[in-house]
Amino acid sequence: MAPRESALRGFTKHTSRPSRRDLLAGLAAGTLTVAAGGISTSSPASAAPPGGPVTLDEFMRLSRILTDNEFSLRDEPGSLYLASLVVDPDFDVPLRQLVQDTVRAADPPETFDEVLRSGALRSEAAAKTAQQILVLWYSGLVNDRTADYLEALAWQAVPFAKPASTKLGFPKWGEAP
Repeated sequence: MAPRESALRGFTKHTSRPSRRDLLAGLAAGTLTVAAGGISTSSPASAAPPGGPVTLDEFMRLSRILTDNEFSLRDEPGSLYLASLVVDPDFDVPLRQLVQDTVRAADPPETFDEVLRSGALRSEAAAKTAQQILVLWYSGLVNDRTADYLEALAWQAVPFAKPASTKLGFPKWGEAP
């Protein structure tokens, strides 16, 4: 069985919506498949940039697909995340290609599993770009600066964790006993 087939085999068995854990495992499996050399890719520098610039609506649609529509994603942090990807040469062209292969496709995928099955994450650049989009949404950070602290998906994904609302640290330790 080819590495890509084994990475995707677990996803085709689900009859219900995959969990966030399935989503992240699928992304990791896709990245490992590309790293294993199972798929040849062309250099983004040698390929012509696909389509026009990615709009905020397209980016938000792609983000909803990658997170399986499990969260309410807000446009304000989304615009910051999109801007950070567009200015980064490692993500600009791959993001446009990913949008072209998903959101702009004739029959766009609706879930992360469908993105995997469509082959949109075949290239290492596309897989890394999808991973970076998820990192941005889950961490709420752009270039090590907070874009969305309280609504970062990491807090919503874990039912027992709540974001701290007070200054972090141990202030009482600064007082003499």
